[in-house]
Amino acid sequence: MQQPPGYESKDPGAACHLLRSIYGLRQASRCWYDKMKVKFAEIGLMPSKSDPAMFVKVDEKGVVLVLVHVDDMCIAAKTQELVNKIKAAIGGLFKVRDLGEIKVFLGMEVKREENGDIVLSQAQYVERILRKYGLLEAKPKGTPMASGAKIVGARTNDEPMDDPTSFRTLVGELNYLAVSTRPDLAYALSVLSRCMAKPTKSAMGMAKGVLRYLAGTKKIGLRFQKMPEEHMDGFSDSDWAGDLDTRRSTTGYVFRVNGTAVSWSSQLQRTVAASSVEAEYQALSSAVREALWMKKLCADLGMMNGAVMIMVDSQGAMDLGNNPITLPRSKHIDVQHHMVRERIASGEVVLKYCTTERMVADTLTKALAEAKFVWCRKEMGLDTT
Repeated sequence: MQQPPGYESKDPGAACHLLRSIYGLRQASRCWYDKMKVKFAEIGLMPSKSDPAMFVKVDEKGVVLVLVHVDDMCIAAKTQELVNKIKAAIGGLFKVRDLGEIKVFLGMEVKREENGDIVLSQAQYVERILRKYGLLEAKPKGTPMASGAKIVGARTNDEPMDDPTSFRTLVGELNYLAVSTRPDLAYALSVLSRCMAKPTKSAMGMAKGVLRYLAGTKKIGLRFQKMPEEHMDGFSDSDWAGDLDTRRSTTGYVFRVNGTAVSWSSQLQRTVAASSVEAEYQALSSAVREALWMKKLCADLGMMNGAVMIMVDSQGAMDLGNNPITLPRSKHIDVQHHMVRERIASGEVVLKYCTTERMVADTLTKALAEAKFVWCRKEMGLDTT
């Protein structure tokens, strides 16, 4: 922006008062959203309670969803008639450009198959990253991280990087994959992100190892199978004191709809757990909070409204959740984690035991051997496109 002719001021404290938002200002996207929300309400599109960037319209013909990212929009409905109707309504509000059936959205490729399956992948994005770092033809690795691999930062003499920006850029690029369509990268990126403040050359080597894994799996994506009904389940897991710098544990959870991951997380816990049971209970607390949000989202979508089943491989953590009693070894646990008990008692969440061998979230808490890693990857619905 420039001052209009005749209004130049040499006063360093003077500023122009804008009458409207302009592109590039911090608040520009919020101003656009506020206007869009008001206009969408005129045609019956209301923001979801679970995600304000998703607008929902429900009438006698069905549910219409409009997903918004700034001024990019994606429309979903069960019939083409509903899609065309809402497109025409939005076109009456704003000047729009119709790009037809969705093929790419926010860097995610959407592929519809003849049997009705939908596959989300980012093969083109992966190829760009591999080409950028000269690893497009690199020898592939079977896993993102070697089995049992850990990073020790503060207590080692590992050589720091001369240019830490290159590491941070690479981790940021990889993290977009990990949060969008590649839950198999989540644990590796969780570990690498802990080195952002003071990256070392060995950490950069591990990040390059993730690229080598991608070189052999760039066409993998999330496959959503067409089924008559929807079923959701979740898996909650934790290691114990796995971070060698802080001795904190890593929470891992994944929620699936009809066997394909729709929400996942691999994150360092905020406090040190005194036992493996406490670590698992903290992880379960995070998983339950996510389950409650998933229930709200499903309600907006007109989907399942029953209890969410969460699989746990710790009998001790299940006992803490199912039995509201105080024990000497668990009485110190923060009250925030005991919301698990409340949600179980209300019937919103149901816990079910599964063995460690069948724990899908295991790959979100530690670096696994290739055979178990590939099994977990498949159980999260990741398949070749």
